[in-house]
Amino acid sequence: MAEKFLPLSISRASEVSKRFLGGVCAVAMALLTLSVLWGVATRYLFGTQAAFTEELARMLLIVVTFLGGAYAFGSGAHIGLDFLSERFEPSAHRLCAKIALGLCAVFSLGVLTFGGILLILTSMESGNRLVSMPIYMWQVYLCVPISGIFSTLFLFDRILSEGAKSEKKGGEK
Repeated sequence: MAEKFLPLSISRASEVSKRFLGGVCAVAMALLTLSVLWGVATRYLFGTQAAFTEELARMLLIVVTFLGGAYAFGSGAHIGLDFLSERFEPSAHRLCAKIALGLCAVFSLGVLTFGGILLILTSMESGNRLVSMPIYMWQVYLCVPISGIFSTLFLFDRILSEGAKSEKKGGEK
């Protein structure tokens, strides 16, 4: 019973996470657009750009990049390099898919999650803040390990679904 429940709960968490990330990215993009428009408007209407707009736009772009990348990964819309592997026979294609999932796991857990945590800790030690807003850089960098956690969740969901496909194919023979 637990074996059947776990993949369903990960799949459900993955779907909820995709909707959440999509909403966060939509809000961040809207704020990014408003910030840039406000900066342009203040520059041309008042002769000087509002001080916070450039930094806010840059920080929102970082958030959209990392969280949007995780969202794209979870939605299957991320860039895939399967051009070569599609020309292989099915068993070699499955092996390439497993290798790709493994490399994604190493990157997601190692670089994004653990590297992102180290980035935050280093940034907290330095105490750097944005010049025009009361935001610390570590707060902006939170999106790096968060994107790694979401990407890892989506990766586990994909691994479990690939395993279920393999079991079905194996049982049909």
